[in-house]
Amino acid sequence: MSALQGQRILVGVCGSIAAFKAAELVRSLRREGADVTVAMTAAAAEFIGPATFAAFTEHPVLQEQFPSNPDSGVPHVEIAESYDLVVVAPATANILGKAAHAVADELLATILNIVECPVIFVPAMNYRMWRNEATRQAVERLRSMGREVLDPDTGELATGAVGEGRFPSTDAILAAIGMALRRSSRLEGQRVLVTAGPTREPIDPVRYISNRSSGKMGYALAAAARDMGADVTLISGPTALLPPHDCRLVAVETAQDMLAAVETEVSGQDYLVMAAAVADFQVAAPQAEKISRSAGLESIALQPAPDILKRVRGKFTGTVVAFSLQAGADLETAKIKLEEKGADFIVANDFTEAGAGFETETNHVWVVPAAGEPAEIQLASKAEVARSIWEIITQSPDID
Repeated sequence: MSALQGQRILVGVCGSIAAFKAAELVRSLRREGADVTVAMTAAAAEFIGPATFAAFTEHPVLQEQFPSNPDSGVPHVEIAESYDLVVVAPATANILGKAAHAVADELLATILNIVECPVIFVPAMNYRMWRNEATRQAVERLRSMGREVLDPDTGELATGAVGEGRFPSTDAILAAIGMALRRSSRLEGQRVLVTAGPTREPIDPVRYISNRSSGKMGYALAAAARDMGADVTLISGPTALLPPHDCRLVAVETAQDMLAAVETEVSGQDYLVMAAAVADFQVAAPQAEKISRSAGLESIALQPAPDILKRVRGKFTGTVVAFSLQAGADLETAKIKLEEKGADFIVANDFTEAGAGFETETNHVWVVPAAGEPAEIQLASKAEVARSIWEIITQSPDID
């Protein structure tokens, strides 16, 4: 049976030249057995008529925030509580910005402010709009809030230009919808502790030793676990990221701080995901005063930073996921590290590969289990990679 059979899905259609492609998406959802309703913005109706969607769905099309003949109650609240999933396709820069900043000036935007079910945005726009900094910030904000934003395809656009912004294929959208519905309760009732970001090891009050970790992979793993129903605690070193919505954040700075936080939080957790790039070394004797340039500094004595996983592994009986940042795709290094750390899984990635590792929006990893064969996750956004990692971990025969 299809994962969509009997699911109540609201399709939001916005004012894009790709609006006509939403008709095929609606027909495909119906063929899969979903009960579909369409909500259109006024701009969408300039591209395709509501009669088309009414015919395909056998439901009235939702358009008016304030209908001329209102029913009793609060219609937009009742609408928002009626669906298992909302997919906005095509999603314009306009609706992304509204949804990210709680603007509720028309029916679809209002619904997006209220719904608690999974929401998927399927962008389609000119490549300049997609690259616009305000759009990028809206996408990042939505993802931090637990909303899924697909990456648009690259190809020829309506203007004839070539770039990012094409409406993804119907098959790709259906796959995302099916995955969202399947994963929504995979970690229900589970407690997940994730570490993320770099640590800063002080040299003096204004200088420190750190690394290039952005924290994006760890934050994506926390958000994906939350979307699967987990109660998530995120221990994070200093980053420029918005904390994932509905994840409890514990902010730390040094490796010692992170060790203390993990030791405090790990009790009662079901999963420990060590995605942070914790310093290997720390300054042996940080200076209490700012070191003067004129005084000179010939050397800085370092000492090993605490190995957090080794310190807590013996006290933790849940599932441990470690990370291995390495040069090259040889998994032997990762397997050795997995055994040394006593982890159940290790996620390896090659920081020398373009688009993988630190300070990127994408990643390419291998999930190596303590027992069984490694699984490769091809280059994709870190949000997609995070979801795939959880899919692999929670499907493992070694995990109850």
